Amino acid sequence: MKLLPSIIFCFCASSAFAQLTWEQTEQTFDATPEDGSVVARYKFTNTGSKPIKIQSVLTSCGCTTAALAKNEYAPGESGEIATRYAFYGHTGRQDKRIMVSTSAAPGQPTVLKLHVNIQERVSVVPQLVLWRVGEQPGPKAIRIAVAGDTAVKIVSVSSDNPAIKVKLKEVIPGKAYEAQVTPESLTQQAAATLIIRTDYPPGNPQMKYAYARVK
Repeated sequence: MKLLPSIIFCFCASSAFAQLTWEQTEQTFDATPEDGSVVARYKFTNTGSKPIKIQSVLTSCGCTTAALAKNEYAPGESGEIATRYAFYGHTGRQDKRIMVSTSAAPGQPTVLKLHVNIQERVSVVPQLVLWRVGEQPGPKAIRIAVAGDTAVKIVSVSSDNPAIKVKLKEVIPGKAYEAQVTPESLTQQAAATLIIRTDYPPGNPQMKYAYARVK
């Protein structure tokens, strides 16, 4: 029973002499695919009475990099970790983490969080069209819309199952399309993945997917 108070005392004493204080450990950005990347700057100050050495800065993926001007900071000295996340064609919400280990708390890294909401240039609604075996046959539509000012061409929509046909129609040039999906038969179960090919972004065209089912 006497061990617990002594452990707490030692921990508090250590923190009082060596501590990094962060302005913020979590940042959120809104971006478009054209931005290509975002840079988040995590600022800190050594608010303790001893120098602190940053021993390592590790990111959660290869598309996120972190830069630090130097590794050791005197009492009262400030610095920052500049973190760059490159999109590489990703869209939607992206969550990244940066783990910072210091001499003040070995084995207890500070976790910096980065959230990036990358606008979807191409949306597909609905992503699934469904028929029941035995129902009346007929086509169902999938709407493909392009957001923002950039015109995006839907190059093609194809089905990986010849028993489910798909036909693409341009409704508003570069902005709105419709894919008409039609099963050849509704007498038995069938499934298809619909592959939507675009010309965007240049050099690394994006593909979207929708699905058709007879069940």
